[in-house]
Amino acid sequence: MTEHAPPIRDLDFLRKEFQLHRQWLDGKGGRRAELQFQDLSGLALKGARLAEAKLAGANLSGCNLEGADLARVDLFGADLEGTELTGANLSGADLRGANLHRATLNDVILRGADFRSGTLSDSSGTTKRDGAAVLTEARLERAILCSAKLTGCDLTGADLMDADLAGADLSKCVMLGVDLTGANLSGAQLAGTVVDSETLSRGRHVPDGTATMIAEPPRRRIPVAELTRLVDGHEQWIETGGAKGNRLDLDMAELDPMVLHGRNLAGARLRRCRLISADWADNRLEMADLSYSDLSQAVLDGSVLAGATLRRANLSGAHLAGVDLTAQTLSGGRTWPANLDGANLRGADLTNATLSGAILRKADLAGAITTGVNMRGADLAGATRATDGDARQRRRLRRFVHPALAVGSRKGTARTRNWSFGGMALDADPAQYNEGELVTLLVAAPGGGEPVPVQARVMGLDGGTRSVSLKFEPLTPELKTYLNGLVAPRYRLG
Repeated sequence: MTEHAPPIRDLDFLRKEFQLHRQWLDGKGGRRAELQFQDLSGLALKGARLAEAKLAGANLSGCNLEGADLARVDLFGADLEGTELTGANLSGADLRGANLHRATLNDVILRGADFRSGTLSDSSGTTKRDGAAVLTEARLERAILCSAKLTGCDLTGADLMDADLAGADLSKCVMLGVDLTGANLSGAQLAGTVVDSETLSRGRHVPDGTATMIAEPPRRRIPVAELTRLVDGHEQWIETGGAKGNRLDLDMAELDPMVLHGRNLAGARLRRCRLISADWADNRLEMADLSYSDLSQAVLDGSVLAGATLRRANLSGAHLAGVDLTAQTLSGGRTWPANLDGANLRGADLTNATLSGAILRKADLAGAITTGVNMRGADLAGATRATDGDARQRRRLRRFVHPALAVGSRKGTARTRNWSFGGMALDADPAQYNEGELVTLLVAAPGGGEPVPVQARVMGLDGGTRSVSLKFEPLTPELKTYLNGLVAPRYRLG
């Protein structure tokens, strides 16, 4: 590929080139547009007719190409980051090695487009692009990608809702955090594709045998000793304003479990990492990037995550009591909201968490414990929230096993299996209780002083486990104060 003139911002020149290209397309003379390596960033080109134009290596980042005709266009190695391409026609386009990070391609026609690997160099031999096209966080809702060649592309975080991927070659793609809801995968090639089966199950017409072809993420294991060293270096990087140490920056890593409390990890990058059941309570993680990471069952209680990015992170069953997920104030008075767009928060404990102003679009909060949570001003468009009648609803209040409470009544004395501010489960003989009856209880913790009286209604009897479930009716101020004294401040009921 030969480099042409230096970047051009002469609008009169560009208008003339576009006009000549239209004449060429109409068979009325003119000539084919050759704008390789040119800087066209930010231009308003809505509805432009640029079919078959030569734009290899061009900078089209931030352009508005909505509804443009770009059929068979040469965009080899082009920069299309953040470009608006809604409704454009890119059938047969050469997009090898192109950068489409965060581009909007909703309703785009990409039938037969080529996104495969390519190396682009200028006349001096300097490599400009190398590798397959990048489609990270691109919006491709309802896009037509039939027979498109996407081998080896990075589609992390891309939106492919209702896209048509029939016959598309998706082999060896990275598809972590992708939304494939309603996507047509008939005849798609998925050998070696890094994607989980749950994500694939949201698509339609998934080819038979796909489960045996997809691949696990190629994560690098980070042992405890190495992670400790990296965290020490990150804190030094913060303390010295970047003069010493290094930012914690990991991608597709698997972190060995370790207790990490009270550390400063503000601004850390931990994208696409695996931190299942990690105990990271009471840490500072302001503006940290944990996008697409697996934090299921992780303990982050009391941590500060102001302005953090957790886009499509898996936080199912995570302990997030008292976490701060508010907006981070930046220089000049600007604010940066915490981003949990599409995050999986099923069954997470959000007791007393603060998510005011957070982005929770399409987040799944089914079964989450939301006692005392502050979501004022949060963006909950498309979020899934369980209702009382939702079969997935587990509970509204956190359950505590310790301390076990002694419960006395006219039926005798029993101990709690677990309890919450809403009720308790007792180790007791169900035969002594009737479902629906109201009983008066005396509740006390070992060494906790005088018992506190409360009325409770029998909600469930289980003869197999010999347990009785009761609901306080009501939770009295006296009992609330008593129970608040038994738990850490982050779990207290206001």
